[in-house]
Amino acid sequence: MRVNIKQSGLSAISLLLVLVIAAFLMLCAFKVVPIYAENYYITAGLKTLAEDNPDLSKMSTNDIKKAMNRYYTINNVRSEGAKQLEVVRNSRNLLVINEYESRVPLLANIDVVVSFKNVLDSDRPDECCKAAE
Repeated sequence: MRVNIKQSGLSAISLLLVLVIAAFLMLCAFKVVPIYAENYYITAGLKTLAEDNPDLSKMSTNDIKKAMNRYYTINNVRSEGAKQLEVVRNSRNLLVINEYESRVPLLANIDVVVSFKNVLDSDRPDECCKAAE
């Protein structure tokens, strides 16, 4: 005895729904990935600052900001968040904090907001760019 099994693919509406969801996800990726890429360069700049200056705690705030601005210029980092450096000196260490948020319009009046907090501790430069507790 032979059983007839009918095969069917996606209907036109199902295919349209899949395409709309895929297009939305691609739109989100195109908007958000550059933000994370720029933050990658910011964290790489902080790591480079720690590697190139073993006596980081002795550097002045202006020298730190100049070194970071030079790195940003070379690597084409244009974000205003990159320039929001805060240098905190304690009795035992120096913290370079870069805390900012990026806002990107997604659709009409819907925005995507991504916040970052990158911390460089002069005592632990190997653990660079993890948010302080």
